[in-house]
Amino acid sequence: MLATLVAGLVAALVLTWFTGPTAGGILLGADLAVAAVLRLVLPVRIAGALAVRSRAVDVAVLLVLALSCIALAGIVPTPS
Repeated sequence: MLATLVAGLVAALVLTWFTGPTAGGILLGADLAVAAVLRLVLPVRIAGALAVRSRAVDVAVLLVLALSCIALAGIVPTPS
C-alpha cells in the first residue's frame, strides 16, 4: 500500500517534469486524497506509516494537503 502511494508521488514528479506543475500538482493532490481515504477506512495495523496520530487528525491533515496542492496547481501559471 505504501509502495503504491510512493509510486504515485514518483509519477507526480515525472509528470511535473514533462508537462509542467499543473498536472503534477493535481496528481500529487489526488495521491494525498487517496492516502486520506486509505487512512480513514483501513485499520491501524494495515495503514502502517499512514497511522501517525489519531485517525481524525491524520485524515484532516492529508485532506488539507490534498486540497492545497490541487488549489495551488490551478493557481501556478504554466510556462510558455
